[in-house]
Amino acid sequence: MTKLLEQAIAEVRTLPADRQDEAAALLMSVVGQDPAMVQLDAAQVAEVEARLAERVPEYTSHEEVRAFFGNPAG
Repeated sequence: MTKLLEQAIAEVRTLPADRQDEAAALLMSVVGQDPAMVQLDAAQVAEVEARLAERVPEYTSHEEVRAFFGNPAG
């Protein structure tokens, strides 16, 4: 174990149990053993949903392409 990791773990041990669990979940997600432990809070979920709702359509209609390029006959 590196000195920095030892120092971080020593600091985490001084935290309340709920904060220790948060730190453990973050560390577990970094090493890939249990990524399900890290979850978005309500504000983060709302932000993701709002950004997904703002997405522009992936495709443009034929009419929009014709109008853009000035070829109404197609």
